[in-house]
Amino acid sequence: MKNRQLMILKYIGRSFKRGCVQLVRRPMYFLLIVIMPILCCWFLMDLVKGGSVQRVPVGIVDLDNSSLSRQVSLTLNGLQQVNIRHRYANFAEARDAVQRGEVLGFFLIPEDVEEHALGGRQPVVSYYVNYAYYAPASMQYKGFKTMSLLANGAIVQTALRTVGLPNEAIASSLQPYQTHVHALNNPFTNYNFYLNSTFVPCFFSLFILLVTAFSLGLELKSGLSRQWLKTAGDSMFLALVGKLVPQTVLFTAVGWFIQWIMYRCYDFPLNCNPWNMLSAMFLLVVANQSFAVLMYCFVPNFRYGTMLCTLLGMVSFSFSGFSLPQESMYSWVTALGFVMPIKYYFLIMVDQALNGIDLYYSRFYYAALIGFTILPMLLSWHLKKECLNPVYVP
Repeated sequence: MKNRQLMILKYIGRSFKRGCVQLVRRPMYFLLIVIMPILCCWFLMDLVKGGSVQRVPVGIVDLDNSSLSRQVSLTLNGLQQVNIRHRYANFAEARDAVQRGEVLGFFLIPEDVEEHALGGRQPVVSYYVNYAYYAPASMQYKGFKTMSLLANGAIVQTALRTVGLPNEAIASSLQPYQTHVHALNNPFTNYNFYLNSTFVPCFFSLFILLVTAFSLGLELKSGLSRQWLKTAGDSMFLALVGKLVPQTVLFTAVGWFIQWIMYRCYDFPLNCNPWNMLSAMFLLVVANQSFAVLMYCFVPNFRYGTMLCTLLGMVSFSFSGFSLPQESMYSWVTALGFVMPIKYYFLIMVDQALNGIDLYYSRFYYAALIGFTILPMLLSWHLKKECLNPVYVP
């Protein structure tokens, strides 16, 4: 028994040394494991560090030139979402400016707006948004929508004043009740908290899948899979452990550094013990590596295995409920989201970092991440069979 344990340790040591040598000899590993995740994190954090996009350049077409239309123009320019850069004489001129990229949209006030408002008729104002740029377009749409509601209220207010109603009665008619919005855990609706709490870990998971898939596929493509197994005493488990543990250490260190940037440098909400999220990051790394191994157990081919990991990693942005609420998805799409490890990290982050609930209520999500590490062991025999008899399919 003692000799067997020594042999196992010897095989692990040899396989671990081989994995470390491969990491050192290929600078691309250092680029994909350390440099690129940190650069992506810095880019996304710095992109929206000031919160949401504001002061989007827009234009205005005022065909009425009345006191009411000028008031609408001043009010629109006072909103945080938009900034009136240019004034145009007609619709065609404003449309050409949007096509040239001079502005991203424009607000159109037609002729006789004030006259129609005072006459009790319904004037129509229009706004045009260029949705080729989604984020600024969404903000200017919000600003134009707010302005259209305010303009509607101003028109109604003008009409009511003409019939002699006092200001108090007009105010109660336009706004019979007030609403107070209290956003939980993100009271300032900071876009950095909203977007990067999910996007940064998802990008990080994609790098883990790619690197793991690449390192496994390289053994099959280069014809070194027999040597890889021989180094580990023909044990698929020991070969995987020795190969992936050096990557696990580096990925975990980078993941913890990213969490330090998020929760300490950018003050992301952290309403739990920090070890809850640190352990979740470690499990996320191991679970994604195991998921990539599982894909290679099904498809032991360099091109197809890497492509499958890339595809599932990319669609996890949507299927995991980051960009679209899972309540709005088809049931089979929702179920597919629970196949990816990042989904459970996302749920842990919501429960622990945002809501700060007891760790007991997140136990199933932690267990799911641990479960990902067990699945490849059940199918590793298939991968071993391919490693012993490698057939490279270009």
